[in-house]
Amino acid sequence: MSLQLIDDQGQVWDGSSRQLRHAYDSPYSGGEFSDYAVVNLGFIATNVYGQSAQIRLRPSFTADAAYDALYRWLLNRRFDRIVLTWLDSGWQNEMLRSNQAALIRLDDLIEEAKRQRPDEFLSRKLEGPSQRDPKAMQELFQQWPQLAANLDEHQLRRILEPLLGHRYVVVKGQREAKNLVFSEFGGGIFANYDVWRSVAVGAPIQEQPDRVYGRWVAGAYMEALKSNAPRLDQVDAIVCWPREGRLRMRYQRLIVPIKSADGEVHLLGGSVVDDRIDLRVARRQKT
Repeated sequence: MSLQLIDDQGQVWDGSSRQLRHAYDSPYSGGEFSDYAVVNLGFIATNVYGQSAQIRLRPSFTADAAYDALYRWLLNRRFDRIVLTWLDSGWQNEMLRSNQAALIRLDDLIEEAKRQRPDEFLSRKLEGPSQRDPKAMQELFQQWPQLAANLDEHQLRRILEPLLGHRYVVVKGQREAKNLVFSEFGGGIFANYDVWRSVAVGAPIQEQPDRVYGRWVAGAYMEALKSNAPRLDQVDAIVCWPREGRLRMRYQRLIVPIKSADGEVHLLGGSVVDDRIDLRVARRQKT
C-alpha cells in the first residue's frame, strides 16, 4: 500500500512526509494526519493497493489545485477498481470499476458541493446603522465621503477597529482582480481554527472552512469593493465547520474599503454577533 497526499497547491507528497506534518505543526502522523488534512486543509488522500485505489476527499472543502492534480494523477494510471470515500454529513463510500467512471463521479461530487445553498445563507443589506448602534458607526455612514477623502489608512483603522473588536479581517486586492485575498486576522475571528488561520494569509477569501459559505461571503466583499462605500448587512447563515458540524451564525457585518498608501485597496470587514437577527422568520412568512 502507498499513501499519498495532494495538498492545496496541487503538490503530491508521500503520506508519511515528516516535512509536510512539520509545515502544518501537526501532532498527528500517518493515517491520522491524512484524515486531518482531508477534513481540515482541503487535501486529497490516495491509497494504492496493486490495481486498486482509494481516494478520500471532502468535496465542499477540496482546493481546486488539489482536484486538478488528482485529475491528472488518474489520467496517468489505470485501476481495476477505485473506491471513492468522501465526507458529506458523514463519510460515504462508493466503488467504481474504471478511471473514467471515477472521474465522472468526482466531477459530480465537486459540482454538487459548489452549488449554492440558498436556504442556508441569508442576508439583508441595511441602508445604515440604527439608533441602537454605536455613534461612531452612525457617523461613519453619514460622513463617509469626507472621511475617505481626508483620512489615511491608519486613521480610518483607529476609527473602525473599536467598532469591530477582535472580530475582523483585512483583505486586499485591486478592483480589476477576480480574487481578494486574506491579509490579516483579528484574534477573535476563526479563533477555533488556528492551523487554518496560519496558512490562510494570502489565500482567496472564498477558501474558508466552509468553502460554499466562503464563496457567498466573497460576493459581498466584491460588491463593497466595486461600490467603494461602507456596507452593512444582517446575516443569518448555516455553515458546516470541520469538527463542529452544522452551525447557525447570526451577526451584523460591516465592510469598509480603505485605500492604502501603496495604492492597493484594502477592505476591513468585521462582525458583531447578534442572536436577535432571524431572517428565516421573514422568509417563512413569505411562503
